[in-house]
Amino acid sequence: MKELMNKYFSTIAGLLVFGQSTQADTLELKNGTILSGKYQGGTASTVRFKNDAGEQAVETSQVVALTFTSAAGASSAPAAAPPVPSPTGRSQPAPASVTLPAGTTLLVRMMDSVSSKSAPAAKFTTKLETDLMAGDKVAVKAGTTIYGQVQSANQAGRAAGHSTLDIRLTEMAPGGKPMPITTSNYAEAGEASIKKAGRGAAAGAAIGAMAGDAGKGAAIGATAGALRRGQTVTIPPGALLEFQLVRPVSLTIGE
Repeated sequence: MKELMNKYFSTIAGLLVFGQSTQADTLELKNGTILSGKYQGGTASTVRFKNDAGEQAVETSQVVALTFTSAAGASSAPAAAPPVPSPTGRSQPAPASVTLPAGTTLLVRMMDSVSSKSAPAAKFTTKLETDLMAGDKVAVKAGTTIYGQVQSANQAGRAAGHSTLDIRLTEMAPGGKPMPITTSNYAEAGEASIKKAGRGAAAGAAIGAMAGDAGKGAAIGATAGALRRGQTVTIPPGALLEFQLVRPVSLTIGE
């Protein structure tokens, strides 16, 4: 009797071991292939799966379903893998699309000098002085490089006519990604913009001093009627200027 009982329990144990060894996860692919093995993890774009042929990475776009089998029974899971956590362990916010509407003011600081003697289409560089906001989000950070060019320039002679200068911003590179922009002609930054930039009266005095340097013939933002005949319109490095977007600009932030 004891011998029969031992054979009985040995058989039951063998069946349990066999049942555990045959348990496997199932990966069903769009081409009809069904893989039986073990899910090894994955990313947002791939699923790692191990079977008798070894471990392989399968694109999630090719997966129909991934079924997990455990001792408690089988459960079906979505094919897509969970998102990869950030290096800090915190979830990264999804990129957001924002639009800067036409009329948005860009306060920039000149890095180069241009004048009514500059050649048409001559390039110059500026830096954004304050953040550009889209609602409560920072769309473009202060310090971003913004490029421009001379639209037209005319240096009048001393005897007759007034010099003119038309410059526009043409491209900015938020996050190092260049994108074209279209703006109006420049205007000298007003007192409110200077205070907003955190420069205060000292900066206003400095800009005014550059603008009033008659010895160099500098005239920033002056109208043609305010210029003496033949006077050169000059915008020096460091000048704060304002431009307005003529067309809206759409960009993605949080990438």
